[in-house]
This record gives sequence, C-alpha cells and structure tokens, in this order.
Amino acid sequence: MWVELEFYTKRPNLELRNVRIKIPKEIYAKIKNKFVLIQVNGFTFKYKVSKENRFVIYKKNLQKINFKNKNIIKIKILQKINVKSSKSIIQNNKINVEPLIPNKTNKGFSIKRLVSKNKIDCFYNSYSGINEVKINKSTPLEFTRFLGYYQAEGGKPKNKYHVSEQISFTNTKLSIIWDFINLSKSFINPQLWSAEIKVLKRKKIKERKLKKFLINLNINKEKIKIRTEKNLRDFSIRLSICSNILYEILFNILSKIKIFLIKEDLKDKKIKKMYINFMQGLFAGDGNFNKYKEKNGGTHFRLEFYEEKENYAREINQLLNKIIKNKIIKKNGKNMYLIRSTLNWKKLLLLEKLKLFDFHPKHKNSLKEAIKNHDRYKSHKNLIGLKNRFNIMDLINNNEKSKIYNYNWVKNMIRYNLIKKNGKNDWSLTNEGIQIKKILNELSCNF
Repeated sequence: MWVELEFYTKRPNLELRNVRIKIPKEIYAKIKNKFVLIQVNGFTFKYKVSKENRFVIYKKNLQKINFKNKNIIKIKILQKINVKSSKSIIQNNKINVEPLIPNKTNKGFSIKRLVSKNKIDCFYNSYSGINEVKINKSTPLEFTRFLGYYQAEGGKPKNKYHVSEQISFTNTKLSIIWDFINLSKSFINPQLWSAEIKVLKRKKIKERKLKKFLINLNINKEKIKIRTEKNLRDFSIRLSICSNILYEILFNILSKIKIFLIKEDLKDKKIKKMYINFMQGLFAGDGNFNKYKEKNGGTHFRLEFYEEKENYAREINQLLNKIIKNKIIKKNGKNMYLIRSTLNWKKLLLLEKLKLFDFHPKHKNSLKEAIKNHDRYKSHKNLIGLKNRFNIMDLINNNEKSKIYNYNWVKNMIRYNLIKKNGKNDWSLTNEGIQIKKILNELSCNF
C-alpha cells in the first residue's frame, strides 16, 4: 500500500533530456537519503533521494509516462532492504542465489536487495540513476550447467576494472542454445534476452525457422535481428542482455560456484550433481576429445580444454583434478591455454559414468567408440550380463566360451581386482567390477 506521501505537479518541459521535479519540504524531510518507489501517473520506478529536494526522471522513462497539466506523484519508502538471510548455497535441493549476490559493484556502488517469497529485486544507485534487475531466489542444481556454458562461450571482462554492460553468449548448435535459454529461465525472465542471428547467406526459409525456434523459447520477436557475416560455416546465434548489475551478479555467482565446487567433497550427491552439470556445460563449449598414435603404434585418448585467460585455465585444472589427475597446462600457438589429460581405460569408463559428454553428441559417440575399441574391452565385456555372484557354468552360459578360457579369464580379473574368490567354483564381483559391469551394460544397449 502507498503511504500518505502524495503531491501534485505541473506538466514538465519534455524537451529537456532529463526532467527534474521538486519535492515539497515536508515530504523531503521524511525520505531524505532513502530508497523510495515513486509513482507518476501510474508509472512506478525506484529512486534514491539525495541532498537535493527533487528527483530526476531520466530520458529512458520519460516516454513511458503520460504527462498531464496536473500530475499526481506518490512516494513509498522501501522497507526491509538487505535483510540478512541464510549463507548456505544449497537449500532444499536447490541453489540458494541470495548469498552469491555481491555486496558492491566493481566501481564501488552498494548493491541493495529486496527479497520476496520467490524473487530478489537487486538494485544500486549510480550516476545515471537506479540500475536494477529481478532474479529468482533459487535455481535447480542443474543451473550450474548454464554457468559452465557461460564460462566456455560467454563474454568475459577484460580485467577486474573493466565491466561490460552486456551479458553475451554465442553458439552455433541449436541444442546448446535451447538448453542454455531453458536453464536461464530458472534465474531470470527469458524475455530479457536479445538475439542476433548471423548467417552466411540470406535464406528466408532458414531464417524463419531460426526465428521461430527463438520465439518458442520465449524470446521477444521484437528483439531478434538477422544479418549476414562472411566468416561462418552456416549460422550462429548471439544472445545478449544489456544490464550492468546483472553482469556483476552473474560473474560473482560464477566465481563463487567455481570456488565452492573446487573446495567441496564430491561424495555429497548434491555437490556432485552441481559439479557434473558445470563440467558438462564447460566441455560442450570449450572441450575436446581426441585420439593420437605414438611412433610404436599405440593409440591414446586425450581430454582437452582451451581457455584464453590463465586464471580461468587454472580453475578448470583444479576442477578436473577432482576426477582426473596428471594434467598439463601450456600455451599453444594461438595464444590459448591448453589443459590436457591423457586417458587410460579407467578414466574413459569414469567419463562415461559421469556422463560428461552428454551435451556434445559428437564426442559422446567418440567416447563410446573409444571404449568399444579399447584392448581392455575385449576381456571386460564378459562382465556384461554376468551375475554379481557366479560359478563356472554361469560364465560359460554368459559368454559361450570354453572352461579353460573362462578359468584363465577369472584369474586375470582377480589380478585386476574386479573379481574375488569365495571358494571352489564360487566367485563374486568386487565393487569396482560391479561399477564397470553397470557402465558396460548401459553401453551395450547402444552399440
């Protein structure tokens, strides 16, 4: 409800760039140096009343107000700003966004918060007025995949003093763009996004399909532009939001989530889910999976990440250290930092178990082929369909091989610690053996 702070003013001079309206002394005394909501003929905006007994309506808002000869001004003092909340990042199986919001911008402006049941209204007072954005109070754990995508393909600040006014994300894969926008819906209103479709050649049918694709994701059709560009294979889509405060908040969330995932133990299922989703998004943008041959004819597989900035490269290295050791960070010829890890049989199975490549179809299929063509697969595939506790006849029925072959196979699996002997003609799979069997069972359905 609006309080009794109400007065009238004459029609201002709309030819001016910004309109200044004087506040009566008795009202000014009550709202001096406070954040308030000001309503002019039904249009509402935030403002911080300074030493001067007047407020400014900036050019961006002038067109939204229907001015008359007599204009009613209502003022409400904002209450419960920056109320203390829980510092826990995970609450009720969701990411609690509130403790991740910065207290100040890089330029020193204090960020204020108005917290409601499901939303947080963030704003600060700058030289050009109030800069504000509404974000959701909590997001699902999968939101870290959005952060991974943004880490890989989003626009980043050049240094800690240079802050862009624009969040941007560019990609050529519709599946990733679809996932990115859908994940962002748990954080912000998707209609904040503007989209620029870049095409190699203008084709009306294709442009119409791409535009419809974005509109179906709740992107405002008025904010979709199309233009040609030479250095493209086919097309790309650039998403952007012009908001300084959202930029500051997003990068603070990204930074704190990375620190949180580096420090915390992955034994916690919720943290592990956040970690996997972040790495899935990161790999879909900056990752590469390939194989190379040595001079002796041996084939090896590698997991690689590319990053332009050294501090980001070291963070990726620390995150990968949670699951895979022995990585190399070095600069390649394109002035990019390369984080590389050579993958053995167990690491290949681990990546498949974690579903790290699930949002990159090409590398997902490459990983399955790498496992299928690996030397260890020839012996380990006998685990597929095998009982957790078995005898020699169970083995023969499972793989249709001879007794001699199966006795020798069991000896090898005991050496690899995948099988343990219980007694004569009685064996069981170890925990590691059960895990490998589960992974290979899932893969066999897709081979």
